[in-house]
Amino acid sequence: MTITDIVVILLITIGPLKALIVYATITSGADAALRRQIAFRTVMVATIVALLFVVAGEFILEALHISLAALKIAGGVILMLFALGMIMGSGHGDENGKPKVITLDVAVYPLAMPMMATPQGLVAITALTAAAGTTMQVLYIAIIVVAIMAFNLICLLAADRIIKALGPATLQIVAKVAGLLLTALAIQLMILGLVDLGLIDRALAQ
Repeated sequence: MTITDIVVILLITIGPLKALIVYATITSGADAALRRQIAFRTVMVATIVALLFVVAGEFILEALHISLAALKIAGGVILMLFALGMIMGSGHGDENGKPKVITLDVAVYPLAMPMMATPQGLVAITALTAAAGTTMQVLYIAIIVVAIMAFNLICLLAADRIIKALGPATLQIVAKVAGLLLTALAIQLMILGLVDLGLIDRALAQ
């Protein structure tokens, strides 16, 4: 693979799109300072997780006897549970209709994982580093990951403008649509895991 191929793969799998939509939705009720804190923590946690998989992803999976197929299925389940919450949840209110208190905890879950350091992204990173022939190639992958995470941070910080431009009703609609798409993505990820295990024909999964 060329560096361009690696950049494209990682930009698609750990890029800002999914995290940006969810970030704009769940932080719409927070003040600007808290949104910035959440953005920085999200990217920091996602970067640490992604680099951990760059350095030791293959070793971790082998040590725990976890296959890439199992990682895909597990990641798909986690992503689907969160996505279903976006679709069927009550927005930013609790059962009594009171606004939810937004805390820094959302930076770790669901923003850093599974929205930014996505299951498919971690699978891609592990596969790319496993295929790397030299330490220098692994270093290139790490640099690309850091660059993409820096781009993610810029996008999250710019989300303030999106939140201001869109009203609460629009954000609710976006959340439902995003939840539907993420549910489909989660199911597709699980299907790919089953394909890897040989339980589903690859032609039927496309």
